[in-house]
Amino acid sequence: MKGYMMGYSARDAIKCGSATIENHLPETGLQKTVSDILYDLYSSPKRISSKYFYDAEGSRLFTEITRLPEYYPTRTENAILRELPLDKLIGSFDIDIIELGSGDHSKIAIMLDRLLSEDLTHVRYVPVDISQSALETSIMELAGRFPGLAVQAIVADYCHQIHLLPEKRKKLFCFLGSTIGNLNRDEAMDFVRKITRTMNPGDGFLIGFDRIKETAVLEKAYNDATGVTERFNKNILRVVNRLILSDFEPDDFEHKAFYNPSERRIEMHLEAKKQLRIRCPFIEKHFELHKGESIHTENSHKFELHDILAIGAYAGLSADRLFSDNNAWFSLAYFLKTE
Repeated sequence: MKGYMMGYSARDAIKCGSATIENHLPETGLQKTVSDILYDLYSSPKRISSKYFYDAEGSRLFTEITRLPEYYPTRTENAILRELPLDKLIGSFDIDIIELGSGDHSKIAIMLDRLLSEDLTHVRYVPVDISQSALETSIMELAGRFPGLAVQAIVADYCHQIHLLPEKRKKLFCFLGSTIGNLNRDEAMDFVRKITRTMNPGDGFLIGFDRIKETAVLEKAYNDATGVTERFNKNILRVVNRLILSDFEPDDFEHKAFYNPSERRIEMHLEAKKQLRIRCPFIEKHFELHKGESIHTENSHKFELHDILAIGAYAGLSADRLFSDNNAWFSLAYFLKTE
């Protein structure tokens, strides 16, 4: 889930090279963001939504994480994408490839490499993200790599602004990187069903799922030896400070990441090293964290095969193909809407 970019009016549209970027974030976005963050910080247990990880520094750190030897998900999924028979999945029709939470362009570039240049004339790429800067960077780099590729970028919260997605052309939705794991089980099922309601018969939905595996492998991926994930986790406090003008000090917290077997997920937390008083001008007085109290910053759910099939069935989709690595550490599920 990617972070908010402020300062753009609803339905702003700009040209970026030959591509179009439409910004549909509401003008009241900052006020709602402040309200949402404060609500979560006053909850018990305290939490911060993982979508606030991705300012410029957070995005840079996450890119660094994906290159770490401990972090298997990105390289495993990318290897699957390099073998993906995309030409067979999209056929010869004019089609929109809609990437939800697109972030950078790395995964879609791997997919587009699977197509012949003449196939690209039938494709329109529709990246959807709440970071306009990420979309601008991706569009410019894709233009150099795939000249003539049609791009219609949408700045929106894809969880809540599904009505903005294109409807008329044949569609292939892509939800990669196991971003679906940031949602709890019920949220994931409801989200896929909402997307399905925008699909027509013959449309496809490609979803990345991180699979359940040895606890040691999972925990090592979120506790790298060089501490990049720790810096990434703590950076969310700097993002929050800018948004709500609070005075969190990241060094007052310890990075915690562990596998919760009962929930089948990795959890990331920031644990207070001492008693803390946090000030914010949007509240009448400071709020407190006790020593050892944590702020829950992310969940990354892991999936068994039956979980994947259940999500598709709940949404009314047919599980057409499942692409996995030899170790079954990661899977790309291709679902098809048949009726």
